[in-house]
Amino acid sequence: MAIRVALLGIGNASSILLQGLEYYKGDNEEGLWHTKVGNYTISDISIVGAFDIDKRKVGLELTEAIFVNNITRYTKVPKSGIIVNSGILEDELPLHLREIINVNSNSYDNLISSLKEIKPDIVVNLISSGLDNTSKLYAKASLEVGADFINATPTDLKSFLPLFKEKGLMIVGDDLMSQFGGTAFHKSMIDFMVERGVKIEKSYQLDVGGSTETLNTINEKIKESKRRVKTTSIDIEAPYEFESIAGTTEYTQFLNDERVSYYWMKSKGFMNTPITIDIVLRTHDGSNAANVLLDVIRAVRYAKDNNRLELIDIIASYGFKNSQKIKKIREAYKEFVDIFVNV
Repeated sequence: MAIRVALLGIGNASSILLQGLEYYKGDNEEGLWHTKVGNYTISDISIVGAFDIDKRKVGLELTEAIFVNNITRYTKVPKSGIIVNSGILEDELPLHLREIINVNSNSYDNLISSLKEIKPDIVVNLISSGLDNTSKLYAKASLEVGADFINATPTDLKSFLPLFKEKGLMIVGDDLMSQFGGTAFHKSMIDFMVERGVKIEKSYQLDVGGSTETLNTINEKIKESKRRVKTTSIDIEAPYEFESIAGTTEYTQFLNDERVSYYWMKSKGFMNTPITIDIVLRTHDGSNAANVLLDVIRAVRYAKDNNRLELIDIIASYGFKNSQKIKKIREAYKEFVDIFVNV
């Protein structure tokens, strides 16, 4: 049975998600993290609706809209027949977004009508960071039409958990953690150093990127919020306190979807001899997000199939930085695989 998915925000992540669904048709599995999650393959995922507020995308066929932001084309994507609907906007756009987005938004009632028409099983929130009121209203709409909700944005939606649970629905988030992005890599390095008996003293992670999301993140309010979430997620990997900071520092347009992460870790080993690490990691935002999103979508459906809403915590800890129960990266991964992959 197909997993019917509606996408909110047609940017990098949505583009790579759609390209990935096409790329992995047939027997091609290279680069796909988990071929099956809860007995579902990615061929079981069907995109049935799309929403955005960018006038350049609204009204376009979805497979055209996903390339409006000059996103890399990894594969040909045949027309889907899905037209991008205008989404909602309950926040004032930050100045830097107002300079590039001509808003074409819709009413909440029209959004509800559109969602009821396409009947999604799951709504995936991929809108820009910082639009907290908009994310909350999208969650409310998903609840109203009886769809599960995946929140990839940093907006804290934990207050919705009991409301969704009451209706037998799932809401999973917040703030997607990429497969091999800045936070995942940083958490893994701290975990490995602790395991090897190295005492960490100080650590930083500084990110530079060229995507619209990176541009949005350099807003001071949004930057501070995301920095706090990332830092908390990283600090849990050590059983003691150490000085750390993590976050986006600069937007560089010509990088496009590429992200460059700089890591510095100062620590001590035997007889307090110094051990210092300097690392540069280059990744792509969209492709880094896609594997995790595909896993989370299938896991949510599997949990619903088996009437196991309590699995929300395991899914959220695996796929998100600011889950209700933040866990060490290896612990979260093992729990996820044991439940959803080794079935």
